[in-house]
Amino acid sequence: MKSFTPDGSSKPTVLDVAAVAKVAVGTVSRVLNTPDAVGAEIRQRVLNAVAETNYKPLRRRRKAGRGSTLSTRRQRGNLGVLLIGMADSLTHLPVISEVLHGVELAMAAEEMNLMLANVPQADRIPAFLASNQVDGLILKSPLLGDLHTCASPKLVDAINRLPHVWLLGKPESGEGDMCGSDGEVGTQMAVEYLHARGHRRIGYLHPRAGQTRSEVVKRSISFHVRQRGMEVTFFENPLSGPVQWPLPAITDPHDIAPLLDRWEAMPVSERPTALVVTADSIAVQVYNALHQRGLKVGRDLSLLSFNHERPLVMGLNPSLTTIDIRAEVIGHRAVEQLLSRIRNKNDAVPTKILIEPRLVEGASVAVLTP
Repeated sequence: MKSFTPDGSSKPTVLDVAAVAKVAVGTVSRVLNTPDAVGAEIRQRVLNAVAETNYKPLRRRRKAGRGSTLSTRRQRGNLGVLLIGMADSLTHLPVISEVLHGVELAMAAEEMNLMLANVPQADRIPAFLASNQVDGLILKSPLLGDLHTCASPKLVDAINRLPHVWLLGKPESGEGDMCGSDGEVGTQMAVEYLHARGHRRIGYLHPRAGQTRSEVVKRSISFHVRQRGMEVTFFENPLSGPVQWPLPAITDPHDIAPLLDRWEAMPVSERPTALVVTADSIAVQVYNALHQRGLKVGRDLSLLSFNHERPLVMGLNPSLTTIDIRAEVIGHRAVEQLLSRIRNKNDAVPTKILIEPRLVEGASVAVLTP
């Protein structure tokens, strides 16, 4: 369980409330939106969890006629947030909490109702979707695996009937709009930073080959490395079979140990001096795995990551250099796009919105001298 600190380093969401209250996220949603529909004991348990986590519920939406930016065609005033295909270890990563926090802030600005459901197996249609209670959907799924293969066909059909926006990337065969980070720009920042600090041999490490976001970073690294006369080596585990949801997070150093074994077995003259990973959760495992080998980040191997998940990296020594994907901004912008899509339902052209990231410098990348 994550801790909730007053300095805002961890921003609680309905997922955290549900975990503390030991109820489904849909139950939390009902308590916050239609409390009379939930029994007194469960309702009080959820309210206690709200207080314990210091979660700030959304305000109730405006009554009709008070100047909402939405079209008058909107009848219900509810937006759904649907998490599908992700194990608990993945839904509770700080980057997910951060992007959901942005979603909630944007909905609060509109004083709208949020209805949230988590369907780890992607095998059922949530009640609010089945009963047509929402005008549109914000969606988050794993970025590994085909939506039509991993999710129930009935769920996919229900999603596609409504305006929707995917967060942080679309799964393979996913339709509709997407709001995420500009991986091309972030990768260019990373390569330029490593080059400026004297690194000419870079490794790219990712335990799951084929992930949508990972493939973008791989292609971009290859391009920018060639542009600067550098070398890149890829360290990935091939897929051992069809992808199945729910997909867990990478939370154990053993997940990346074989990849670091390959790095360590290379001749020193050919071995990458710096690794790039696509998530701070993976970077934490690199720190742990190197420590188990008697090696140290920033001394024996430089490391640069993506996401800027402060609750994960606050205690790392040396501090981690990472590309901040600005997850909260992504969540906020996704809601804006969804509202625009609801107002313009006849516009069938999918829209991809990419938020420009920024580099957060730590001490995990050494300066190499010629």
